[in-house]
Amino acid sequence: MDTPRILRLILLFGTLLACGSLTLFFTNKSRSLPLDSLVAATTYLGPKSPTVGNPQLVRVEVLVKDAPEAGGLQVTRVSFNGDNIPLKPRDIYGHRGGASFQVPPGTYKLKWTVNKDRFAWPRTISHEEEVTISPRDLWIQVSIEGENASIR
Repeated sequence: MDTPRILRLILLFGTLLACGSLTLFFTNKSRSLPLDSLVAATTYLGPKSPTVGNPQLVRVEVLVKDAPEAGGLQVTRVSFNGDNIPLKPRDIYGHRGGASFQVPPGTYKLKWTVNKDRFAWPRTISHEEEVTISPRDLWIQVSIEGENASIR
């Protein structure tokens, strides 16, 4: 084969490749997702219907973490409505444990004890919080982090 014929074949092959690429680009562009579906949004991950079995019961989830600061408060004991929640050793994120309960609507006591620095007095501090559960609630999450508690 002589050189001009090879150059013509390379040019023809390059043109076909470019046309095919442009066709694929524009056909996929029309099928792309709208911008609204690419934006992150908060979503509700809890239950959307009452507890199976007894519709009057509400699920309560208790999550326990130590304080996030290094050398901060450590949770030593947690009880919900008189039931103790078993705690594990702290992991690298400070998680100590959790528990789930199914209770009827009403008011319940959440008690927890934190351990301060061994040199500070008092060494342990007891906290108590009232958790009010409405009949409209399907699910409640109680998060204890050191000496703070949040009820959602």
